[in-house]
Amino acid sequence: MTFSIGRNIRAARVKCGFTQREMARRLGLSATGYNHKENGKRQFTLEEFVLICKILEANPDSLIRKSL
Repeated sequence: MTFSIGRNIRAARVKCGFTQREMARRLGLSATGYNHKENGKRQFTLEEFVLICKILEANPDSLIRKSL
C-alpha cells in the first residue's frame, strides 16, 4: 500500500510541476530520502504526509483512496 500512496503523491507532484528535489527541500529531507519514500522503500510520516497535502493542495483522502 505504501508504494501506491507514493505513486499517487508522485502523480500529484508532477501535475503541480514540482521536482523531487523541491519536495525534499520543502519537507526538510534529502533528495535521496524523499525518493526512497516516494518509491515505497520507506514510509512518509504522518507529519510529512499532511505537509505534502498542503504543498500539493491535495485532499489527503484522494491520495489514499486511489491506492485502495
